[in-house]
Amino acid sequence: RLSIMAFGNLKFDTLTTSGQIHGSEVSIDADYINHGSTKHWVLLGSSGTSVTDSFNNTSVADNGTGDYTLTRTNNMANATFCVNVTSGSHGTSYNVATDTATQTTAVFDIRGANATEGATADIPNTNGLVLGDLA
Repeated sequence: RLSIMAFGNLKFDTLTTSGQIHGSEVSIDADYINHGSTKHWVLLGSSGTSVTDSFNNTSVADNGTGDYTLTRTNNMANATFCVNVTSGSHGTSYNVATDTATQTTAVFDIRGANATEGATADIPNTNGLVLGDLA
C-alpha cells in the first residue's frame, strides 16, 4: 500500500526491492527500518577528536585523555538507548566502554584505557554506534 501525501511525503508499510545483490526480491517492514537501524555512529581518528567518518554526529568533545563526549544532530527519544563501542587497534590491550550514567537524549561518552598500564588512553580508530528510537 503506497500513498503519496502533499509536501513530498512518501508513506509505506513494507519496502520491497528487486534484490540487486542476491538476485531475489526482498521485503522489509517499515517498522524494522525505523527501529532496527543505527541512529548515530562515529569513527574517531588517532587523536580521539578527529572524526574520520560519522552519521548524525554534531561534535566530539575531548574531556581529557581517553574520555570523549559525542553529540548527535538528531536526538534520541529517551536516554535508554543501546551503545556499542570498539577499537580497531590490536597492537596493545585496549579497552573501550561507554558510561551509561552520562547518557542523555543528545550525547553519549566513550572512555578508553590501556589495560596493561591500567590508565586512560587515547585509542586510535575508536568507534561507537547508537541503536534506539529517535525523538
